[in-house]
Amino acid sequence: MSAAEHHIWAILRGEVPPALCSQLLGITILEVTPGGGRMKFQYQPTEAMTNPKGFVQGGFVTAMLDDVMAPALISTCPPDTSIPTLEIKTSFIKGVKPGPVIAEGWIVQKARTIGFMAAELTSLDGELLASASATFRIITP
Repeated sequence: MSAAEHHIWAILRGEVPPALCSQLLGITILEVTPGGGRMKFQYQPTEAMTNPKGFVQGGFVTAMLDDVMAPALISTCPPDTSIPTLEIKTSFIKGVKPGPVIAEGWIVQKARTIGFMAAELTSLDGELLASASATFRIITP
């Protein structure tokens, strides 16, 4: 890891494990845009994450979308930057069943202290299951 890059890059390269919350969601890193700004991850929601109807509870779906947007943004930031989520809106298009899903997150607009993000969750065959938009505060040391 270069002294000038954010620690997220060590996770994205597989040098250190992802955060425990990402591990709980069953993360696998699929694609990382060079220089950051866009990420594609696979998640593996389990039956333990489902509601009584057998669909993955919306909070877990939102967590997957948040979990792919945050590294897309922070990968473009200097070391020691933090990016708390200020707000997130999730649109649930189709019920998510346990099993592999694909999440892609990207920067819509980035300013000095705020980042606007978007993400989509799809089935392995590309069917849109959920989408999200979020606003992150960018806090640099």
